Amino acid sequence: MLVRESDLTTYARIRNAALEGFAQRGVASTGIRDVAGAAGVSPGLVQHHFGTKAGLRAAVDEYVREVVIGAFSGLIPMKAKDPIRVYGDRITELVREHPMALLYVARSLADGDEAAHSLFDTFFAFSRERWTEMAEDGRLRPDVDVDWAALHAIMWPVATVLFGPAIERNLGKPFAGEELDRWNEASRMLFGYSAYDPRRRPRT
Repeated sequence: MLVRESDLTTYARIRNAALEGFAQRGVASTGIRDVAGAAGVSPGLVQHHFGTKAGLRAAVDEYVREVVIGAFSGLIPMKAKDPIRVYGDRITELVREHPMALLYVARSLADGDEAAHSLFDTFFAFSRERWTEMAEDGRLRPDVDVDWAALHAIMWPVATVLFGPAIERNLGKPFAGEELDRWNEASRMLFGYSAYDPRRRPRT
């Protein structure tokens, strides 16, 4: 659900401004004054809420972690009729609603940032648990490499957001709306159904 900027708390506005700055320009190139200007507050107010740039960065990391994990929490994919479609829809909504969070992870990983690697480790562990559940429940093809299935489920949306401008240049239209749905369908056919065996049923 989209939230109006005016409805956000000052804390959230500052954090979101930091997230956007970090995602678009990198952490090293985004200072407290940049964040304050983007959020429409004073640098002193940023420091009041977060202390230092490190504290601001930690808040952004925690928010991104909650966004990604929250997109899949409560999901029991192996019990769904078509768990790959459920996964694909959840990932597409994550890209639709939180592209800056994914761009932040992608840019920070490219910069070799240790905090971003820690985030990626968390996402991988969570993704691997979900794929392992499907494998143990007999929903995957027996030769599926669960580690790489879990990695692809993370890397595909992160890389797609990172290369968004190049994608739009070649599509000739924004990577949004119907194009996101088109991406979802193509990704599911290319990756998801090569691992999932629709003839298999959940174990009881």
